[in-house]
Amino acid sequence: MVIEIGFWALIGFVCYTYAGYPLLISLAGRLRRREAHTQEGKLPAVSLILVVHNEDQTIARRLQELTSRIASAGVDAEVIVVSDGSTDNTPVIARAFVGGSVRLIEMPTNCGKAAALSTGCRAARNEILVFADARQEWAPDAMAQLLRAFADPDVGAVSGDLAIESGPGVMAGVGLYWRYEKWLRRKESHLHSTVGVTGAISAVRRTLFRPIPAGTLLDDVYWPLQVTLQGYRVIHASGARAFDRYPDQVRSEFRRKVRTLTGNFQLLVLLPAVLLPWRNPVWLQFLSHKLFRLLVPWALLAALGLNLVLNGPVYEIALRAQVLFYALAAAGLNRAVARRSRILSAATSFVVLNAAAWVAFWNWIFGRATSSWVKVTYQPHPMSYPTVP
Repeated sequence: MVIEIGFWALIGFVCYTYAGYPLLISLAGRLRRREAHTQEGKLPAVSLILVVHNEDQTIARRLQELTSRIASAGVDAEVIVVSDGSTDNTPVIARAFVGGSVRLIEMPTNCGKAAALSTGCRAARNEILVFADARQEWAPDAMAQLLRAFADPDVGAVSGDLAIESGPGVMAGVGLYWRYEKWLRRKESHLHSTVGVTGAISAVRRTLFRPIPAGTLLDDVYWPLQVTLQGYRVIHASGARAFDRYPDQVRSEFRRKVRTLTGNFQLLVLLPAVLLPWRNPVWLQFLSHKLFRLLVPWALLAALGLNLVLNGPVYEIALRAQVLFYALAAAGLNRAVARRSRILSAATSFVVLNAAAWVAFWNWIFGRATSSWVKVTYQPHPMSYPTVP
């Protein structure tokens, strides 16, 4: 009886994490939906922080685009480029843009994105800090869409909406997972706040930003949680769109996901207050959205182990279903096979992402958090992004 209860509790836990919680947050958002009060008119002044490391292939295009977006939004702005120990021509190219609204900060050594962001924010002068990355592209009205919600005094930070193009096979399943993730963030935002933001397009009130400890992997979760701990909302602005694409190789996405999930473990040490319901207004969201996903791989392994010692027709069917699911997921690692079925690619991506969470745990335990990721470089396919002037 104890083993049976344990088995069904584990199955229930997995179902709650990926289906029950989204349903709960969606229903709660409908009953107590909180819309941010926006208004037309003059937008607040911004300091746009762009942290780069060895981006001489993209920095010129990105600065031209971002200064164009600022001009079209009609905002008072400065652009602060932080070169984080770049060893290529990134600083040389960035210096050509210096003057007027663009400033360059050169860090002599590579200290990591968290430290570079904090350095850029300390140098900022304006009311709103806006964050962007080097690779993506923003829609023409993205800046204005990002800033309008700050008319609501309860809003402390805003996340934009990152549309990511995915290739066929397993990466199509990863793309489906990202759309599910964005839907969940919108629902959390309707209720109170989303847990984390999109680092490629986000903004925060300068008075609410707190320096990020050096070596922090998830800067785009750490500082938004600091905002909610101060009693402000972090909302998702679907109209503020940026565009990117996934790498072609599953291995590259796996490494990126290991880094992200290792960062979630790291957050528990860096910001333990998020585990206290009387301190954290989004306590349930953090547990269900972030922490429980870290535990799902262990629940899946334990459920399979318990199922092996349970007898009866129901448990025999359950065991066969698990074995079949994992066999299909393994088959889906072959791109030609995964191309044939979206369901198959989704199953494979589910197993790959949970395998990444399992590896992330050991990275964290053995102190390999800072070495859990190496930058993945790739070029977008032609016409990869929507055509935006």
